[in-house]
Amino acid sequence: MILYFIITLACTMGLCFGAYRFFGQQILSLNLKLDDGRGYYLVCVLLITFFGSALSYYVGGLLGYAQNAAQHDSLGVVIMLNAVVALAALTYGLMHFKEGERY
Repeated sequence: MILYFIITLACTMGLCFGAYRFFGQQILSLNLKLDDGRGYYLVCVLLITFFGSALSYYVGGLLGYAQNAAQHDSLGVVIMLNAVVALAALTYGLMHFKEGERY
């Protein structure tokens, strides 16, 4: 269960970091305005959170964590911490995007 927990959190962090890097590069290269990039990043992280939580619950059920009552509670904890990690990535990203320089 611990390995499953770590893998799901690593996947969520990786997807959020990838989205942060992508939109950060788009903003710095002046393809997107700062506010538009932040909005797209917000929507992207919300989608990552929703689909990541749904997928982690589904895969946890396939692995048999939903049948045992003690592990079923742990499966809920995995989903909630998945959402917390995505929220932390969202907060970090929205505060650290920088506007590209125009010459």
